[in-house]
Amino acid sequence: MTTSVTSTASAAASALVGSSSNTTSNASSATGANQTLGEDAFLKLLMAQLANQDPLQPADSTQFVTQLSQFSMVEQSVQQSTTLSSISSQLQGLAGGQANGLIGKMATVQNTTMAWNGTFATTANVTLGGAAQSVSVAVQDSSGNTVRTLTMGPQPAGPLQVTWDGKKTDGTAAPSGSYSATVTAVDASGQSVNVGQTISGIVTQVSPNQGAPTMTLNNGAVAPVSQLVSVAAAPVVQSATSNNTTP
Repeated sequence: MTTSVTSTASAAASALVGSSSNTTSNASSATGANQTLGEDAFLKLLMAQLANQDPLQPADSTQFVTQLSQFSMVEQSVQQSTTLSSISSQLQGLAGGQANGLIGKMATVQNTTMAWNGTFATTANVTLGGAAQSVSVAVQDSSGNTVRTLTMGPQPAGPLQVTWDGKKTDGTAAPSGSYSATVTAVDASGQSVNVGQTISGIVTQVSPNQGAPTMTLNNGAVAPVSQLVSVAAAPVVQSATSNNTTP
């Protein structure tokens, strides 16, 4: 009697294994097409597992409930990721639209750029966190080479304008281009003074950069919107005109 039951179970198991192979193959094909284990493929594999389990050793109910709960958590995580991605895209679009309104405005940004056009002196704005006994400015090119070091001596706390005439240490003119100014300040006791560097210019262009809008100023400086300090109306340039009077 035992032999008969065992034979019947073995035959049923063999038939179920054959069915499992077909079902698993179909699920694997679906998975391969999508390159990820989607919800449909997961459910197919789960149903194949239940349908083809050993009749003499059925799946543990606790494990089955755990698998279902894991599937539910994964499904919720996928839905949340999709929702967050959509929200992120919408926020980036809103940020880009708002940033476009900066074009034509005078913007002050945290930046160390000094744009040298080969003719006129270039300036950078610095804010000293305290009174400084000495202030030095290292002007560096795009390769990080120091082309000129400016010594400005003692300076009070507050705003300070740094001006560079475009000349190198040997007195020759530096090539036009974008340079950076690294300002170092120390107080009377030799302690470092906090230095905040900003640059101002009219925004001529706003472009996306990995989801974060980036501003280009008319002096060549480029900075992300996150470094924006203040915005003001661009100064109006009035042309000189003669006043004609009628006798």
